[in-house]
Amino acid sequence: MPAASVTRDGRRFILRPYEPRDRSRVRYICCETGFVGQPQERVFDDRELFADIFSSYWTDYEPENAFVTEVEGVVEGYILGCLDTRLQERVFHEKVLPKIYRRAWKRGWLKSAKNRRYLYAMLKSRLRGEFKIPMDRVLKDYPAHLHTNIADPTLRGQGIGKAMMLALFDHLRGRGVPGLHLGTTTHNREAVPFYKHLGFQVMIERRVTFYDHAIPDPPLHLLIFSRRLD
Repeated sequence: MPAASVTRDGRRFILRPYEPRDRSRVRYICCETGFVGQPQERVFDDRELFADIFSSYWTDYEPENAFVTEVEGVVEGYILGCLDTRLQERVFHEKVLPKIYRRAWKRGWLKSAKNRRYLYAMLKSRLRGEFKIPMDRVLKDYPAHLHTNIADPTLRGQGIGKAMMLALFDHLRGRGVPGLHLGTTTHNREAVPFYKHLGFQVMIERRVTFYDHAIPDPPLHLLIFSRRLD
C-alpha cells in the first residue's frame, strides 16, 4: 500500500501507479486543465474528443508508465509517462488517430463555431511552419516524455506535482531512460517555473499563433523542456 504524504497546507495524499479504474478521472482532469491549466472549453467544445487526443494513448497503450495522486480518496492529479516518443507517435497515428477521426465525424464536431476556429488556427500555424520543430535533436538524448496535470487549483504548489515528477524520474531511470522532455507554452505561468525548479531546461523556444484568438496577451511561445536522468 503506498504511503500517505501531506501537502503544504496539511491535506493527506497518496501517490500510486495508475490503474484502469482511474481512466475516467484522468480524462476529466485532462479536460479540466486542457487550456494551460484551465478547462479546455475555452478553445474546444467536445470533452470526449479532447480526452481521446490528449490522454487515451497514455492510458490505453502505456499505462504502466503513469502515476496518479489521490486526495481524500479522489484522484486529483496524474503524470503520464512515455518511454519512447517515436513509438508513441507511430502508435498514435496508426491506431489512435483513425478512431478520433471517426468519432469526430459521428459527433458532428465541426458544427461548433468554436471548434472550427480552433481547427483553423491550428491549420494556419501548421502552414506557417510553427510545428516544424527539430525533434530528432531532442529525442536523441531525451527520448521519453510526460504529461502532468492537477485538477484542483488549490492543490497546485502543494508538493503533489513534485512528488509525481520524482516518482516518474525514478521509474524511468529504472528502465534505463537517459532523459525526457515535455512541451508547454509561455502562457502556462504556473508550470514554467515549476519545471525549471525541477532541473528542466528550455531546449527549444518558438513563436506560435494557434492560441492568439483565445488569450488576452499574445505573443505566445512554445517551449520544449528537457532533463537528463542519468
